[in-house]
Amino acid sequence: MIADGLYSSAELYDLVHLGPHKGEAEFYVRQAERCGKRVLELACGSGRLTIPLAARGLQMTGLDLSAAMLDRARQKAAGAPAAFVLADMRAFDLGQRFDLIFIPINSICHLLTRGDVEACLRCVRRHLQPAGRFVVDVFNPSLTLLAREASRWYEVGEYDTPDGGRVRLTEQTRYDRATQINHLTWRYEFDDGRHVEHTLTMRQFFPQELDALLAYNGFAIEDKYGGYGERDFHAESNQQLIVARLA
Repeated sequence: MIADGLYSSAELYDLVHLGPHKGEAEFYVRQAERCGKRVLELACGSGRLTIPLAARGLQMTGLDLSAAMLDRARQKAAGAPAAFVLADMRAFDLGQRFDLIFIPINSICHLLTRGDVEACLRCVRRHLQPAGRFVVDVFNPSLTLLAREASRWYEVGEYDTPDGGRVRLTEQTRYDRATQINHLTWRYEFDDGRHVEHTLTMRQFFPQELDALLAYNGFAIEDKYGGYGERDFHAESNQQLIVARLA
């Protein structure tokens, strides 16, 4: 797993990732109501989900590999009852078990090899209560996006900055079909003419591949949804939202 440059700049990350997506926090609250309130979030970043879920009464622990992101999370928490742990989601030992463990949207894509995935899943098994649930949230790969021209810059969006300005985000992508890794460069362009670039590497997980990885690593899939509204996953779903238990 590569520690991408973006995650060393928590303030820049937060310009784009401001909080839960529509229905996202509510989905995890519903899962916790079914299995218990002790929750571990892997790759929690700057607390985008950890903090609002703690505010809703869940006993949240957020784990991340980036000290900069966790520092930002602690600042933003402002007394919210959430614990933050600096650790690698492939190799952690917290000495406790959780009712719910989840990897939020697309963070599993930073597990670049099968060995990385298996190491992470071993840790999840050790930390999950026997009746607990494990959730993976990741996009359903788009062949159209993966086939983009590597030399072109593509628009991602425009965002407000804390000082009242605007920043424009564009990206370049280069997909390696052998490794299933998409190599991205994000360019932030500010009103004052400055620009900052960060690299990002994201492994693609195709639907049947992800199901099989979970199955042979000791998990049984209970539900697979195409979004936070819990409708069944289907061919047109942009998202893979898996709820699994120990097999």
